[in-house]
Amino acid sequence: MTRARYVGPVVVACLTQVPLLNAESGRPQVGSFADTYCVDCHSGADPKGRFRAGEPFDSGSAVDVQEKWKRAADYVTKGVMPPSGARQPTPGERQEFSEAVLVALDPDADSTRSRTTGARRLNRTEYINTLRDLFQIREIRLPATFPDDNPDLRFDTMAEGTHLSTGLLDAYEAIAVDIADRMVPLPNPQQRSSVSNRSSVGVDESRTKFWIREGDESGLYFTGVNIAGWSGGLWDKAFRAHASGTYRVRIKVSAEAGAGADGRPLRLGFYALNTSDYNLPKRALRVDLPKVGEVEVQNREPDVVDVDLPLEQGEGFHVYCENRLSKNYPSALIRTPGNTQDLRRLLATYLTESQQSPEPTIRFEHMEIKGPVAPLPRQLEFLGKVSPGLDAPYLESVLLPLAERAFRRPLTEHERTALVESAAEHGASAPDPAYALHYGVRQILLSPQFLFRAMGSVRLDDFDLASRLSYFLWSTMPDSELIGLARHGRLADPATMDEQVRRMVRDPRARQFVQHFAGQWLGGREAATVMVCDVRHVWSELIRHGIVRSTEMFFEEILQENLSIRNFIDSGFTYANEPMKIAWGVPGSEVSLHRLEADQRQSLLWPEPKRITFSSLGPEIPPHVADRGGVLGLSSVYAATGDGVESSPILRGVWVLENLLGTPLPPPPSDVPALDVDISLATTVKEVIAAHQKVEKCALCHSKIDPIGLALENYDAVGGWRESYYQDESVDRAASPVETDSQMPDGARLGGAQGLKDYLAKRPAMFTRALAGLLLKYATGREPNSNDRRVLEIVVAEEPEEGYGFLDLVSKLVSSPAFARK
Repeated sequence: MTRARYVGPVVVACLTQVPLLNAESGRPQVGSFADTYCVDCHSGADPKGRFRAGEPFDSGSAVDVQEKWKRAADYVTKGVMPPSGARQPTPGERQEFSEAVLVALDPDADSTRSRTTGARRLNRTEYINTLRDLFQIREIRLPATFPDDNPDLRFDTMAEGTHLSTGLLDAYEAIAVDIADRMVPLPNPQQRSSVSNRSSVGVDESRTKFWIREGDESGLYFTGVNIAGWSGGLWDKAFRAHASGTYRVRIKVSAEAGAGADGRPLRLGFYALNTSDYNLPKRALRVDLPKVGEVEVQNREPDVVDVDLPLEQGEGFHVYCENRLSKNYPSALIRTPGNTQDLRRLLATYLTESQQSPEPTIRFEHMEIKGPVAPLPRQLEFLGKVSPGLDAPYLESVLLPLAERAFRRPLTEHERTALVESAAEHGASAPDPAYALHYGVRQILLSPQFLFRAMGSVRLDDFDLASRLSYFLWSTMPDSELIGLARHGRLADPATMDEQVRRMVRDPRARQFVQHFAGQWLGGREAATVMVCDVRHVWSELIRHGIVRSTEMFFEEILQENLSIRNFIDSGFTYANEPMKIAWGVPGSEVSLHRLEADQRQSLLWPEPKRITFSSLGPEIPPHVADRGGVLGLSSVYAATGDGVESSPILRGVWVLENLLGTPLPPPPSDVPALDVDISLATTVKEVIAAHQKVEKCALCHSKIDPIGLALENYDAVGGWRESYYQDESVDRAASPVETDSQMPDGARLGGAQGLKDYLAKRPAMFTRALAGLLLKYATGREPNSNDRRVLEIVVAEEPEEGYGFLDLVSKLVSSPAFARK
């Protein structure tokens, strides 16, 4: 999609000579609006915005002319134009002008001339999620050369950012080969590994793994401790599965008793992990690892026991004694310890107690690993038999179902024939029939039908609609229920769409929507990577983790509980972890951030945010903490609009205009010189940024940006609270107080962040339009076109007085014509 060329801040909001509309429409001419409100500024030798009034347009005009008019209609609707101080139209006149422009640009709502998304490549997240769901492979890694999505676009779902490049094609080919290797076992030599002493297994001298009993130097004893740094796991440090398959592990072990603490025979659990994910593999959390095998150990004398483990290429495994001790940590403590500062002491005590405990354990002597000895269960399920063949019925039975799921629709007869014939031809010249399937998998994964979506006509068919809905809420391929509804032509029904939206949001895969839409809208992605290296800010990686997770949890509660979208403006709750509370200055946090960091390094347990209900806070809590309701209380917003060192009132003001008020501003015009205003006598931030409004061409936008940015200045660059600016100790001058009082162009005064929230609350339609527009943009991958704008206006007009429930709003957009249009 071609991006519109910038034409100045005014963007022809007031042009005069335009085509007459259909007389039956009853709407006034666009030209009459321009004559009344615009021509004074946009005529003559030096028209404002570098556009001379009088340029005609219609639905067949050049793309850049149409884009100017679309932006003009948007600015008039949102009150950006005419500028403050000029004669203002009534709300009805604004609406009529906007509708007239849209009708002139697109007389037919279903016109094929209306801008659409076009075929869109799966972005990075969608691609990796689709591969995992398609093949059910635990470990799929993108190569380091896989390019990132375009970071300059509003969302990574935008079609503009999903271009192809030579590097991307090379990466696709490498991944296709890797997936084919994992799905179709080719002739492969077996790997062997053998360990029998402390130098070759995961044992160290810090007593965190096993203990050695006095007089028994050849045996190792499991502690039974199975969490965090005290994991009690055993592994072969040299072993990595060189190919996906089933590996046979033979261990020589003995049991001290016939039963463990749970009354069942003592048993060993085997957990797969990719050791490249950890600096210290011994600290892998058992609760995070997939269990791939278990074996009971009952003999009192050393015995050889075999267990088969399904492992992916590159994986190793840990072995734990599952039921040695009756005293175990509950899962709640593993995930969210209630008393983090005592965790290190508790773990150390638990380790000592476990070694001294009389409860029985398992003695280990020797381990051998061999494999692959057989294909994985999923490989056998895919192949249908151990020895692949070349006959057409067999190739059809394996490749065609995979291709149909990968393409997310039924195959055409030509696609069916071409896929099977090309695979058979390739396999006939290969040393093993398995190469036919190997080639077929690669061919499917390199097909545009897999890599791209919505390659059909302007209006999506039911299968395209299933994909759009699935990638919107799950960032992955549609499941069998969505495909089944599409196959029967039922998905376009609004009631069915509403039912599916509510089902999908309850599914764990909806976490993708939370992470990726909220992460891009509310700054979670930027907060996860921003560099904070400044002593002025209370900061640690624990705070970073809390900022990202608290934003997700806040967003997820509003979604899952279908709370009113007004909660995004202001709410009676938020989320924070203990390190965040320290940064906010909440009294009663007696534990230092340094101590919390030390506990985390030892335990690897990240302190999770908890819900804060403002009405239940005591009187000792500072008012600014109770004012952190809504998105303007989220630290992620401030981390995303700064550089980790300095706050930026300008970036914050622009963010609010774009994301909460839905009034994005154009970039600075090229004919505006660098700011040349004397600020040498300025002593406050407020005085510094006031310089923008002393230049006429800057004042048009900065009169809207600056008051908002100033209102949020109590929040530092990472969302902490401040009432004065940092003062260098070498400067003999008192620290400057933060000034947040400001005035909007319409005369409204903003007394800090709460005043800004009050301002937003009085303009709910603007926020609803902004949020609905962002959701539609994320879902469709395009900037709203003229048809989409009509839909958004209907959505705003039909909003109930208490505001849409968030899930209701999502459902309404998904059922709209805008969602179903390419």
